[in-house]
Amino acid sequence: MNTLDIFRRAGRSLKQAKARTILTSLAIGVGAFTITISLAGGQGGRDYADAIVNSNTDVRELLVTKENEDADTIPEFEPNGAGSARAAAGGGGGGGFTRGLQFISLDDVEKMADINNVTAVTPSFSPAVDYITTEGQKKYQATVSPFSPSVSLTFAAGSTNGNLENNQIILAENFATTLGFTNPADAIGKTVQIGATKQRTVFSGAVAQEFSYEVAAVSSESGLAFRSQGSLLLNETAISQLYTFVSEGTSGYNRFLAASVIVAEPDQAEVVKATLEEQGFTAQTSADVLGTVNTFINVLLGVLLGFGALAVITSIFGIVNTQYISVLERTQQIGLMKALGMSQADVGKLFTFEAAWIGFLGGTIGAGLAVIGGIIANPAISRALDLGDISLLIFSPLQVLAVIVGLVLISIVAGILPARKASKLDPIEALRTE
Repeated sequence: MNTLDIFRRAGRSLKQAKARTILTSLAIGVGAFTITISLAGGQGGRDYADAIVNSNTDVRELLVTKENEDADTIPEFEPNGAGSARAAAGGGGGGGFTRGLQFISLDDVEKMADINNVTAVTPSFSPAVDYITTEGQKKYQATVSPFSPSVSLTFAAGSTNGNLENNQIILAENFATTLGFTNPADAIGKTVQIGATKQRTVFSGAVAQEFSYEVAAVSSESGLAFRSQGSLLLNETAISQLYTFVSEGTSGYNRFLAASVIVAEPDQAEVVKATLEEQGFTAQTSADVLGTVNTFINVLLGVLLGFGALAVITSIFGIVNTQYISVLERTQQIGLMKALGMSQADVGKLFTFEAAWIGFLGGTIGAGLAVIGGIIANPAISRALDLGDISLLIFSPLQVLAVIVGLVLISIVAGILPARKASKLDPIEALRTE
């Protein structure tokens, strides 16, 4: 018999035992489903992480901090300035936040700016403001962050075109509602006031002042742009002026927890990072952030694939058991085939092809259900996580095909021993078997 005839006969043999074939295929289908979903989730997770990093950072940007060589020691209490230093630097009132980090000074900023291929260095201004309000409204607590064109914000109203004027502000959508505007569009062009208190120094008491800004845009919540989300956004000049008012004259003035370094070209980021580290700084590129996230995703993917592999290993024993039972049930049939001239090799092929059919059916069913389920679930997942057009389960045709082919090969390996037993049966003894 030629190979194609044997292949077809293997399919017909399985049809005669439909229930057993389906149950065995479903066992291997569980593994196929788990592996396919895991691979799709891994690919979707990596794409989502990439989108988050690209939406919140610039590939030319490095986040720079400075390690504290005395990180293992607890700082002593500093009257008249310790709290101001931390508040001015954005660290809040607790010492634990800055433990392990050294403040970056203006001299450090100038040193970074002198590095080759560095085009801009911006300290992380995070002035502690008291409240935000508008005419006729109550005062509400708020945080202020610098506006960065590299962050992909989504706007409920208004826009910036990548540029924010010194007297303008971007409100978060919840602030627009809280401040009494009828809708986000109603806030555009209106004036809001931010109240801040000049930190107490040894020579003077605290001084409060209000700063007025025109609402340029209202940002909406996004599943991608996490950086500065929920904050009031001012441009670098405006937030620097606010920072100067709050902290000038305190021990924390011009001392920062971090700085943003921009290089001329993306491929220069690693070179600048190495130079910064030689000078005692710690630098992190967008690629570093993405690598950290991808490492977590890969570990999670490995765990899920492990469960899928366990299901496949379990199904291998099912295939072996099914094929052995099939050999025992068809002993006389095997003897008759051999008596009519079917070679030992062809008998072995017959049972090997049956195992391959089981692997193919199981792989197709499992992978197919995974793809169908993923396509149905993707919109619901995107809505729940506010991902927009991003799908968290991305199925690659090549990966799906590889899963099916891999399971067919595994099934063939599982069917080798039963096929070997069938091929070695003596035709005379087989015909005598009842």
